[in-house]
Amino acid sequence: MPLRITLILTSPRVAPGVLTAPAWDLARRVPVLTASPRHPQLEYLREAGAAVTVLREPPAPGPAGAGELVSWLRRHAVSDPCTEEVAWLADPAAPTDLDRELARLAGTSDVAADGDAGAAVDLVVDTLAGTAELPGSALLDAVAVMDRLRSPGGCPWDAEQTHESLAPYLIEETYEAYQAIEDGDLTELREELGDVLMQVLFHARVAAERTDEPWDIDSVATGLAAKLIRRHPHVFGDVVVDSPVDVVTNWDAIKAEEKRRLSVTEGVALSQPALALAAKLLKRADSIGVPLDLSLPVPDATVVPDATVVPPDQSLLSDLTASSVPPGDTAPEPASPGIGAEERLAAIAASAVAALRRPDEDADDVVGDLLFAAVAWARTARVDPEQALRARARRYRDQLTTAESAARADGAPPGALPADRWRQLWRVSARAWAAEMGHVGRARAQP
Repeated sequence: MPLRITLILTSPRVAPGVLTAPAWDLARRVPVLTASPRHPQLEYLREAGAAVTVLREPPAPGPAGAGELVSWLRRHAVSDPCTEEVAWLADPAAPTDLDRELARLAGTSDVAADGDAGAAVDLVVDTLAGTAELPGSALLDAVAVMDRLRSPGGCPWDAEQTHESLAPYLIEETYEAYQAIEDGDLTELREELGDVLMQVLFHARVAAERTDEPWDIDSVATGLAAKLIRRHPHVFGDVVVDSPVDVVTNWDAIKAEEKRRLSVTEGVALSQPALALAAKLLKRADSIGVPLDLSLPVPDATVVPDATVVPPDQSLLSDLTASSVPPGDTAPEPASPGIGAEERLAAIAASAVAALRRPDEDADDVVGDLLFAAVAWARTARVDPEQALRARARRYRDQLTTAESAARADGAPPGALPADRWRQLWRVSARAWAAEMGHVGRARAQP
C-alpha cells in the first residue's frame, strides 16, 4: 500500500492558527510531520489536539527517489507500519530540503501555493491549501522585504536614506508611471506602480524609526481608509448623490470642514510643476466664484491702448487666445466695460510680444504673465494645460527624431545641417507624423 503524503501549504501572510476547514480536518485525522521546528502553525495545531512530529534528522545526503524517501519516513517518522496517510506541514517562509523534495514530487516548486497532484512508486504526494488569503495580502511581503532592507545586516544604501534623500525618487517614479499611462503600456504601468509603492513603503519605514512621534505603514493605511470612508458618505453612510458632481461637492465640503482652512489656496502644493500649479490655483479661485478675468494681469495699456484689438501681425497669438466659452458655462463678468476675459487674454499676448522687443523689459515677468494667461485660456476651454503641453512636447520629440532620421538617411550628421535644410526636413517629418497618427491635414508644418 503506497504512503500518501498531503502537503498542507500555508501562507506567511495569514495569521498563525487560521487554517481552512479541510486543513483542520486533515490535521486532526492523520499524523502531522514537519521538518521546520519553528513553523508558526505548530503551537496552534498542538493546542487543537493534532499529533505533530518535528523531524530533526534530514535524509543524508538526500533521497535519491521516492522509494528511499518512503523508507526514510517509515523508519524515522511513521512508527505504525500500517499508516497509509500523513500530513506534511511545509514551511512557507524558509522551505526545508524535505519541503522542496515533496513539492517536487507533488508537481509544484512552490510550497506556499497549490500544486497538481503527483504520484511515484510506493508514494503518493498531493497538496492542500491550508490558508486562504484576502485580496491585498501580498502587500505584507513588500512590507517584510522593506523591513529586511532597513534592518541591521540589510542593504547599506537603503539604511542610510532619509525622507529628503528619497524625495527625488518619489517624483521620478511617479512620472515614469505617468508615462506608462500615456503610452498605454499596462504591463509597464504595473511595474512602475510597484516602484511608486516602494517609495511609500520606504518613507513609512523611515518614519517608523523616529524616536519622536514615529508612525508606520499601518498608520498610513489606517488613515487612508478612514479618510475614504469619511469622504464617501454616499457609499458608507446615508447621503444621496445624483451625479459625480455631487460627489466632488461633498468631498470638498468635508475636506474644508476637516482642514478648517482660511483660504482656498491652502493645501495647494507649491512644489508641483508650474503649469499644474497655475491651473490648480485658478481652479480653486473658480470654486469660490472668482471671475476669470480678475485672475489675469492687466495688459499694458501703453503698448495696447485698445485691449479689445489685437494687431494684425499677431494672428498666431490671436488664434491661441481667442476662444469661446464652452457650452454650459457662463462667461465671466468683465473687469471694466468692454474688456472681458477673452479680450484681456488676447491683449496680454499682444502686450507680451511688444514688451519683449524692449531691451529694458523684465522678460521673466512678461513670459510669466503670458504663460499664466495661456493656462487661464486652457481652463475656459476645459483643457488640462499640463497634459496639453506634454502632448505637444511628445509630438515635438517624435517630429524631431523623424527629422534626425531623415538627415542621417541623407548621410549628413544632424549637427552639421544648415537652417534651411532643417526647415525642409521639419515639414517632411510633420507630414509623416500626421499620416502615421491619422491626423493628415491637422499638422502644421513649421517654417
